[in-house]
Amino acid sequence: MADIIQTIKKAALDAIENSSPTSIVFGTVISTNPLQIQVEQKLLLTSEFLILTKNVIDYETEVSIDWNTGQESLNSSHSHTCNVISNEDVTVSIDNQNIDLTHNHTISGKRKITIHNGLKQNDKVILLQQQGGQKFVVLDKIY
Repeated sequence: MADIIQTIKKAALDAIENSSPTSIVFGTVISTNPLQIQVEQKLLLTSEFLILTKNVIDYETEVSIDWNTGQESLNSSHSHTCNVISNEDVTVSIDNQNIDLTHNHTISGKRKITIHNGLKQNDKVILLQQQGGQKFVVLDKIY
């Protein structure tokens, strides 16, 4: 009779496990090169077991922007060049010291930016573990 009860318990546990194809676990980044994540103080995952999402990597993307820079004054650290098509030398001089040369620049259109989401040592992360598998999806950092 005990064998039948054990068999029924095992079948019930298998059914529960199979109804949940994934599980959520938490970890800490131990190192980034090579990538290692410690899960629940007993399992050390290396990169071959990890699937990284955009939430935990550095990546480039395109954005549309329409910005103006802050005010800049023309001085020794900020200058502009002027291209003149001429056979003669061109000299630009400013005699009046009271001329205000502050200005800003417009930046608009599609531009590439880098999102710096990469994992760092001691980051706390949330992972999704494949049921019965050895792969873990690193979903995000926990703050």
